[in-house]
Amino acid sequence: MLRPLLITVAALIFAGPVSMAAAQMSTPNSNQMSSNAPIEAQFERPDDHVIGAIDAPFLMVEYGSYACGHCARFESEVWPMIKTEFIDTGAVRFIFRPMLTPPAQIAGAGIIASECAAEDQYFTVSEALFAGQRRILSTMQAQGDVLAVYNDIVAPAGLTPEALLVCLQDPAMNQQAGERAQQAIDDGVSGTPSFIIRGKILTLNRDGYFHWGE
Repeated sequence: MLRPLLITVAALIFAGPVSMAAAQMSTPNSNQMSSNAPIEAQFERPDDHVIGAIDAPFLMVEYGSYACGHCARFESEVWPMIKTEFIDTGAVRFIFRPMLTPPAQIAGAGIIASECAAEDQYFTVSEALFAGQRRILSTMQAQGDVLAVYNDIVAPAGLTPEALLVCLQDPAMNQQAGERAQQAIDDGVSGTPSFIIRGKILTLNRDGYFHWGE
């Protein structure tokens, strides 16, 4: 269901009559859920987490939540192809900006855990959190030891249980998580996953397709 995003990304990056027509075929224009992104949201910020060549001709921004099921599906089904076909080839520089969605404690813990890791491990932890999302949520629903699950997820990135607990209990890191989420709202993003490509905010619709503003 999420694969049409690849066609949409290609169409918006390599914009032209043929590619834009392909995108229109892959993304119905009914129930459109997107708009122009604020100018300041279209550029890399000093505190952004980024992957890809610094001189890549195009910038792609994802707004995602560690508690969002569609975000986890994007991570497992689409992200590997985006990375291989666009990022690793030098065509795209990619930014991930986190948001808070219900359950907020899971989304917030994910933001803090990824920030707690070393900078070069940020995307490793982020990918692991999405991969472990179902395990986290099911453990929470069963009233199990959720912290132990997080410890297992972040351990390969070098985060000890003690270090993670310090981060989770740090008021400054909790405030930062809230500020990052508020920034996404200020950027005009109302749902996850959403993307900014060529100045357009693309948001996943209920039909499972991505749409962009005219």
